[in-house]
Amino acid sequence: MTRLDKETGRDRYFAAKERELDELLDPATGMVSERFARRIACPLCAAGPEQHLRLFVKRGFPIVRCERCELVFANPQVDESLVLDEYRAGSERANDLWVDVLTSERQLELDREKFGEILDVLEPHRGEGRLLDVGTSIGLFLRLALDRGWDAVGNEFAGRARDVARERFDVEVSGEPLHAMGLATASFDVVTLNSVLEHVNAPREMLRDVGALLKPGGFVFLIVPNLDSLACRVLHERAATFDGRNHLIYFSPRTLARMLDEEGYDVVDLHTRIASLDPVLEHLTFRAPYGDGPPADDELVAAARARRAELERLLEELRLGYKLHCLARRRP
Repeated sequence: MTRLDKETGRDRYFAAKERELDELLDPATGMVSERFARRIACPLCAAGPEQHLRLFVKRGFPIVRCERCELVFANPQVDESLVLDEYRAGSERANDLWVDVLTSERQLELDREKFGEILDVLEPHRGEGRLLDVGTSIGLFLRLALDRGWDAVGNEFAGRARDVARERFDVEVSGEPLHAMGLATASFDVVTLNSVLEHVNAPREMLRDVGALLKPGGFVFLIVPNLDSLACRVLHERAATFDGRNHLIYFSPRTLARMLDEEGYDVVDLHTRIASLDPVLEHLTFRAPYGDGPPADDELVAAARARRAELERLLEELRLGYKLHCLARRRP
């Protein structure tokens, strides 16, 4: 378990998530139970199952690649209505424990830096300053946007996260889906989807709904895991990105750009963040990734650490970072 996991409470969250995954599996097969599963066509090009190549199975969830468009996704997936019910339950389950992670001092420090960078990117595109943050979680991004003078609103399904947003960051967050929030069409200059699109069964529909709320020429900003990251390329199913339960869609720069284009957006900027070198080095030294770190006396590890800044710059240049950050403009 990494130091960051212990500092932020991720260790408790991951343990709870593993217990909940067990509840979804059929003991006889070790696969996701038919009671919870739904099979889908490709979320990008609608190709049927006959064109889905199984790459591997992770904790009972097959991860497949569409042979027509190369989008990678979990199939079957857990029905979205069950996911929403869990978010709203407010119980001491994994989604509830994730709030503890987000409110840890170390995670708040990391997120303030990340969200500040995003707001810097959005500043030239603020227009009249109307911003919608979809899936705003504990409200930190919304608070930072308001402090910068944005007229910002958000929604979040998890009740405990909404409580933190209200009590700690003094922002009111809706618990309703977009269609029930009473938002006027073409009324926002910017919509943000920070770590949201990978969690939904129908990402194109969400982009369509967001597009209807944007003014002509408005902007959407997204963060999603990067399928083409060095970590995913090297670790494959051992990469933490893959779980099938929470992360349903796995975008590469190419598939994300294609989906945005087909839904009426032009990509303005697409880059990556977070090198995630240590899990790769652990794997390359025959250790379990996301453990206590690679051995410092290994020659490869020592060389990589000595040139870490250079390597991290190279990974960003090649778009091999762990997270994709994308700014796209809604075509008039």
